[in-house]
Amino acid sequence: LLASQGVIPKPNLSKLLKKKVELQKGADEVAVIPETVMQSADVPGVTVRDEEDQTRFAIEYFASERVPAALIAGAVLGLMFAYPLQDADSPRLALMKRVYMVLTTAAFSHTMLSVFAASLAIVRLLGHAHEPIAKDPLLMMLREVPLYFLAVRTHYLTGVLTFTLALAVRMWTEYSTGHPHFARAMLCLMIGTLFFMISMYNITLIHFKSFVHLWTSYVRCIVMRVTNRNPKYGKPAGPIAFIAFAFTALALWELFFVMKFFVVDILDG
Repeated sequence: LLASQGVIPKPNLSKLLKKKVELQKGADEVAVIPETVMQSADVPGVTVRDEEDQTRFAIEYFASERVPAALIAGAVLGLMFAYPLQDADSPRLALMKRVYMVLTTAAFSHTMLSVFAASLAIVRLLGHAHEPIAKDPLLMMLREVPLYFLAVRTHYLTGVLTFTLALAVRMWTEYSTGHPHFARAMLCLMIGTLFFMISMYNITLIHFKSFVHLWTSYVRCIVMRVTNRNPKYGKPAGPIAFIAFAFTALALWELFFVMKFFVVDILDG
């Protein structure tokens, strides 16, 4: 009535409808997350907050994950080329060097993906194209930016684990010849650290059963965004995603033949 009398400006219905669609877009993405995850808000022993704007807490989370991931990526970058391949290497040493390079490259890739996803999530949240009200930041992120949240969580820990495993391989390769007991001690220490990190990670998860469950949810989210062209689930991934998958598969195929060659050479020798 006030708008018709010129007291207040008439609302732009097209803009309001567009804003509503934008707000629903992020919420619809939650369809790729199992319902049991979203229904586990009131976990026993966990303090449940009143519903409020969780945007600031979500941005702080992504920023806190981005910094250590970037530091680890920088550290790994300096180690990737510190173990050069030599033609005179024995088959066993050549294999271990290649395993080390694969692990360090994987660690660098995972941590960089974590940094990238965290940056995208922050930009998305700063755009306010989401529903910010939730009981806690985790539920809001799973509901509004599930792909970015799962990407940061999975790639960050996977990068840390592959980095730790790469150091274990390097210590074993360096000290196993001439110092076998010391090499085994260092290897066991690094492997123990790796499994302890996984254990600590699993017991701190609230909305997921384990690290494996987190990864399967992330893969399911990616598959949904690539294969489902329904706008209901947000903007679908374009052909670049298929190119990324193709090159990743090609890399794994080539690595299989490389590792197979050296393993067969070692067994025959």
